[in-house]
Amino acid sequence: MKKYIVSKKHKSTNSFGASVVTATLLISTPMVLSADSTVLQDVDVVEKKEIDYTSNYKVDKSSSSKVVQDLLDTPQTISVVTNKVMKEQQATTLVDALKNTPGVTMFLGEGGNSNQKGNLSLRGFDVSSSIYKDGVRELSGATRDTFNTEAIEVTKGTVGADNGRSVASGYINQVSKTAKNKDNTELGVSYNTANNTRLTADLNKALSESSGVRLNVMKQDGDVPGRDGVEVDRLGIAASLAFGIGKDTRTTINYERYEQDDVPDGGVSTVGLNGYYNQTLANAGVNVKKVDPKNFYGSNQDFEKVTSDIFTAKFEHDFSDKLTLTNTTRYGKSNQEMLITAPGALVTATTGNNSNPNFNVNNPATWTVTRSGQTKWQENEILTNHINISTVAHTGSISHNISTGADVSIENQTTKTITRGGTVNQANLYNPNSSNALSDLTLSENGAQTFGETKTVGVYAFDSINLTDKFIVTGGARLDKYTTKTNSATIPRGGTVADMTYAFLEDSGTLKSYKVGAVYKPLENGSIYISYADSQLPPGGANFALSSSETSASNSAMEPQKSVTTEFGTKWDLLDNRLSLSTAIYKTEVTNEVMTESDGSTSQNGEKEVKGIELGLVGEITDKWNISAGIAKSKTEVLRATNTNPANTQEGAALRFSPELTATLWTTYKVVPSVTLGAGARYVGKQYRSTSSSQQNNGSTTNMPEIESYVVYDAMASYQQNKNLSYQLNLYNLTDEEYVASMNNNGHRYTPGASRSALLSLAYKF
Repeated sequence: MKKYIVSKKHKSTNSFGASVVTATLLISTPMVLSADSTVLQDVDVVEKKEIDYTSNYKVDKSSSSKVVQDLLDTPQTISVVTNKVMKEQQATTLVDALKNTPGVTMFLGEGGNSNQKGNLSLRGFDVSSSIYKDGVRELSGATRDTFNTEAIEVTKGTVGADNGRSVASGYINQVSKTAKNKDNTELGVSYNTANNTRLTADLNKALSESSGVRLNVMKQDGDVPGRDGVEVDRLGIAASLAFGIGKDTRTTINYERYEQDDVPDGGVSTVGLNGYYNQTLANAGVNVKKVDPKNFYGSNQDFEKVTSDIFTAKFEHDFSDKLTLTNTTRYGKSNQEMLITAPGALVTATTGNNSNPNFNVNNPATWTVTRSGQTKWQENEILTNHINISTVAHTGSISHNISTGADVSIENQTTKTITRGGTVNQANLYNPNSSNALSDLTLSENGAQTFGETKTVGVYAFDSINLTDKFIVTGGARLDKYTTKTNSATIPRGGTVADMTYAFLEDSGTLKSYKVGAVYKPLENGSIYISYADSQLPPGGANFALSSSETSASNSAMEPQKSVTTEFGTKWDLLDNRLSLSTAIYKTEVTNEVMTESDGSTSQNGEKEVKGIELGLVGEITDKWNISAGIAKSKTEVLRATNTNPANTQEGAALRFSPELTATLWTTYKVVPSVTLGAGARYVGKQYRSTSSSQQNNGSTTNMPEIESYVVYDAMASYQQNKNLSYQLNLYNLTDEEYVASMNNNGHRYTPGASRSALLSLAYKF
């Protein structure tokens, strides 16, 4: 019998297209007309200087047109990892590059998301849904490769005025490579001790004095250091065509194709790790040996296939030296299909369902763990247009840096249910066999699927006002109108197509976001600032999926989650502006969290708080010595949450997977003109897995209540044989530290950190 469920929070409208046109006209028309207005006097020439990501650690500007001042005078923490740093470290993924930013950690997802390479936490909150490419929200996907990336910008704190719907802690932006008006070719090959080969080509050709074409190609194939059975197979192609370089009118057209066909990593059993607890083993007083972190609990039939296509057209025009118009249009589509087998709990029962009749508590060779075979089929699509107008002007003696614009986007996600037939067999704990993980495997679509769509129209305006040479006031506001719809067709366990249930859920509303800041410049090369910003995340804002559950934050009846960040800091450019030193103290408060009250009712009275301090040092100490260093210390706390069970309350607990202390260091020194040596270290402090305050304070009978701290050391040496040819050797995890890189929510499995390895690379430029 077919069933239908319909739920709407607000009345649906058909004026989406009209809103787009209206928003664009409202923003652009007054600004264009004011270009020659007498109100704006003595307009300064806006310097169009290209940001150099390839030869420096330190950059002075953000790629975002919404960041209207130099980074030195921007009242917010913004970290930039440049292409130079990524090349020195051979950081080939977004996760690798983000190891240079303190306060960023990884966690394992659940089910079909358990191998998602973009499960990232920033300042205590999941930032996976706030990853951007060239200022545009990026499609959901697996590994994000850096083959076509110039730099990675990490903007910390609430950013609702910048991006509309967003999480509490900030966002990550990947800056793509684009065509230049010069001839340049760089070929690269690398090989590591895990038999992993990577080939790259970066070819740029000048078509004229003002136009160029660029092609980036990447192919990678091989194994993963310290992980038996896990494989990577990736291909990337990116093309860029640019016209009008250095002219008043500029057009850039980019296309990026990415393919991935990996054997995914479902993780390793946590049995034997410090903090592991099993009542049966504890009662027997057994000394439990740690599992070999190389163990592969997956199946030789596991796969992860990803395809992604992104097309971008960017148009810029300088009406005069007073006014610049930028329009960016993007269409993107990605597909991810996956079968992943992962370890679960230790099996101690000898009878009944999911039992191990051979289990002997005194014979570890008989111990087994459950395995889960999870499937995933997900397709994401985005169509968006961003228009921006920027100018520098004066009203009397007061200088303004103005950025205003509008954007419209249609984002959708389709998730199909893939039925897995056959049997998922248990794995021997200490000697798993990938060939017997799945028996009689079949994969088929059963007709169940979920389609989610979010349409957004946003308008914004920013103004940075130089009151004097020493005082700057900044402000920004954004208004978003959004509509999220979810259509789902589900089949109950054991049911057929005839039992399918159809549901339609809708949520729409308006989001208003603000940011203000004040900057005092005691000297030209320094700033002291304070800022305040807010953001909102409506139901379904992170994953396009609304829910009918009364206790879900994605229920269309819920109000948006709200967050506010206050930050006080100082930034200094030292040593003739070659070295940047920054310090910031911040507090982020999140409200409207869903919780269950003591009487069993559901409310949005939940609150969380993160307080912290960050320090950063980036740039050149001398012309031979570069450094990128940072340290972040934070205190996270759940202020109010579900408290129906006093013995297991979340109130007072630290936020999950949020270390109190993280630090990163990377430094290189040019010994002689042809030889450069480098070294680095990363520290990640203790992280809590448990969300219970009582278990965090006394976890003796809780399985894996926390993850231990760790420190990893790396090194690098490069040799420039001549102007064309160079060699580089990277050594990773010099002490072969065994550590937990990420863990899933229930504490049964984890991803080990990469073991000690070496990578030799060669680059040829001409």
